[in-house]
Amino acid sequence: MKNDNNLNKYLTKILILSLIITIMLPIGILMIIFGASKSIWIILAFGIVFTVIGFYGCPIIWIYYANNKTMKRVIEIINDESLYSIDEISSHIQISKIQIKNHITNAIKKGYLQGYIFDGNTLKINEKEQISKKTLIQKKCPNCGGLLIENNNEYYCEYCGSKFKNNK
Repeated sequence: MKNDNNLNKYLTKILILSLIITIMLPIGILMIIFGASKSIWIILAFGIVFTVIGFYGCPIIWIYYANNKTMKRVIEIINDESLYSIDEISSHIQISKIQIKNHITNAIKKGYLQGYIFDGNTLKINEKEQISKKTLIQKKCPNCGGLLIENNNEYYCEYCGSKFKNNK
């Protein structure tokens, strides 16, 4: 959930940057026209810079945004639809297997996809992480949610006073 939120924030930043760079092209053209007609060289110079950034940067940034959006879709398929092999994901969203593999690898590297082991072809749920999560959950009081304290093979809740036996 936290990683999904980080990815959404990152995508929002890229989208805003993409829109700014896209708007720079027509603004730069207008600045060139205005700067040249009024002989205001600073506006002309900025117009040229804006036009060049808009012209060359626009396709690059939008492709980058689309790739990250596709990576988000791959992560959603893995988490929500429980598809774990590259073949299944590829046939589901009609993207090449190489692209799926790259998206999964990047998502794991950036920390957007956690709790899985990727062998290059399929994802497997990391059992060690699942066990540690269960252990953390088991150390909370089921009655009040407080932390359980272990004492002589028993757990007790310091908030509500409930006692539980350690079943290990």
